[in-house]
Amino acid sequence: MSLSNWMKFGRGGRPLRIAYGRIFHEANAYSPLLTDFSAFDHAALLKGDELARGATLGGSELPGFFPHAELTGFVQAARAAGNVEAVPLASYIAVPSGPVTVEAFERILEDQIERLKQAMPVDGVYLALHGSMEVKGLGEQPESVILRRVREVLGPGPRIAASFDLHANLTDETVKALDVLIGYRSNPHWDLAPTGFRAGNRLIRALRGEIRPVHAWRKLPMVLGGGTTIDFLDPMRKVFRHMKRLERDPRVLSATLFMVHPYTSADDLGWAVHVTTDGDEALANSLAEEVADKAWTQRFKEPPPMLNIEQAIRDARASSRRKFGPVTMIDIDDIVGAGAPGGNTQLIRGLLEHGQDLIAYVPLHDPALVEATWELPIGSEHTLTLRGTEGYDMPEVTVRATIAARIDSDMGRKVRLDVGKLSIAVMEKPPLPIHPRYWREIDLDPRKADVIVQKNFFHYRMFYAAISFDHLPVVSSGATSFGRVRERKYFTPVHPETHIEDWRQYDTTLRMRRAAKATELQANK
Repeated sequence: MSLSNWMKFGRGGRPLRIAYGRIFHEANAYSPLLTDFSAFDHAALLKGDELARGATLGGSELPGFFPHAELTGFVQAARAAGNVEAVPLASYIAVPSGPVTVEAFERILEDQIERLKQAMPVDGVYLALHGSMEVKGLGEQPESVILRRVREVLGPGPRIAASFDLHANLTDETVKALDVLIGYRSNPHWDLAPTGFRAGNRLIRALRGEIRPVHAWRKLPMVLGGGTTIDFLDPMRKVFRHMKRLERDPRVLSATLFMVHPYTSADDLGWAVHVTTDGDEALANSLAEEVADKAWTQRFKEPPPMLNIEQAIRDARASSRRKFGPVTMIDIDDIVGAGAPGGNTQLIRGLLEHGQDLIAYVPLHDPALVEATWELPIGSEHTLTLRGTEGYDMPEVTVRATIAARIDSDMGRKVRLDVGKLSIAVMEKPPLPIHPRYWREIDLDPRKADVIVQKNFFHYRMFYAAISFDHLPVVSSGATSFGRVRERKYFTPVHPETHIEDWRQYDTTLRMRRAAKATELQANK
């Protein structure tokens, strides 16, 4: 390795101790389900030595999803840099769902803070965060609270790095709290481990005095746009390629576009651009404006046409690609990957009424039905009523179903009901069937289906790329309805609800909203 590359990766310099961990959750304010601690207490909860083993190339950091994610990437950056001790804290992550209870948040944060205290002294901390977490009754952005508590333990000297999901809602408090801020660069998010590597690399180089990160960011009054928002497809491909070209300049440490998760109750929601340069504040500001302009031009690009249930069934039946694999119906209004509970019964009702000839697999959150059928004999037939998630106001669907399979999986108890050619995977926890094994573990072959219903916008495509070749977005009603996003109230006018010529007229107001709100609350006490 050349001397320049040696220094680029942070080698050379005194030994460093850097703690690392995760508190990661994406909230949906429209879900009737609050997220308690049990949602985090599963196979992916790793602490101390368990995390150290999981965050290796031979380990499994997020069992069932990604063996290597941000923390593995960070550990590899520390290893590449040399002379760095990576000190594991804990990794907390839950499937996107309703707001987190304050009790669960405090328990998780206190554990993380206590572990950091035990790890002291350290030169820095790296945290994998989301950026669209919401805690019921907290009154603040949870990520800002996390970073403030970490800084209280560290004192003024050590540095803090954090990585965020591409759908984070960036705030001024978060930006100011961080020395290094990195976001995903792909949608679907395949680059979790590279993101952690980039964050670790920048943090180590900053600690060794090899770079001086300075930030600039802009916020756009925009909550929807950009078509599918997939990074490698038009119209967003040109924006993401431009940011990658910017990062080839050695003066540019990172350039990120955050295409916000629009389903929290925050009133300052909006796309954001963040740029970090090596000591050049003027360049950072110039590039942030440039990327913001490019993103803003994509605001009128609509998502693909949405189909009602009957249209989707007709299109699936007529699809020429069905002979190569199942047609995917994306349940747009009940996306568990965006925090919906997964208890929408409307597609099931539609398939029973209009798609009896199609072999269809559908997931359903209905914990009461799981409890009622758990002890019933396999192969027995019963009249059952599907109600979905309690409090979700879904239509009841009564069926004559066969108990075909059951399993106590990593995602909780699952019962397979067969109704003619329709197979329903009934879950006690919100279902996230992004991997084909979700179906295989209840004795269903995904390749033999005509239709598979997904509760995820994008990520399933990484795992179904060789199986499903036709994707139909279907609308009904639920927690991830785009109608909710368009109809709700925001602090400033936003696109697409309001026609706005120039994003700059609301940029400063949106960026400073949290600080202004905190001042208002303090004045009212």
